[in-house]
Amino acid sequence: MTSTSDLLDIPGGSADVTLVSVKTARTVSDPDTDSTATAEPGKQFVCLEFKIKNTGSTKLDTYPFSQADWIGADGEVQSAGSPLTIECEDLGQQGDLFTNLPNPGPGQFVRGTTLLLVPNTQSGRIEFSDREGVPLLYVETHPLQ
Repeated sequence: MTSTSDLLDIPGGSADVTLVSVKTARTVSDPDTDSTATAEPGKQFVCLEFKIKNTGSTKLDTYPFSQADWIGADGEVQSAGSPLTIECEDLGQQGDLFTNLPNPGPGQFVRGTTLLLVPNTQSGRIEFSDREGVPLLYVETHPLQ
């Protein structure tokens, strides 16, 4: 998987976004509860860990990093849904989900995760957009073997 890692001009601010790690799996186990979650047929879990530093002059809205669409190589578009049964920590990543993090002020940063459920049938990309639907960055995906 690859991603963009750039200085982004996001409405209400700008940010330096770094993709720290990507983890993919069909099955994830939670050692704390001894439970296991398995992706529905034809799908895979994708956990993305980002570090986002606010380089602007106002609070940065991290909403775009908690919502995404998946766009397949053939042009198919799907919402990259977020399963509620597992956490990225179960795959060894650090940081809370972006929906649980505060918006960083100028010069501050957050490290957070985004958990998504995407097709495992073809290559594609996970696309993050602002509240108006303007694409900000993407992360490529490939089917698990």
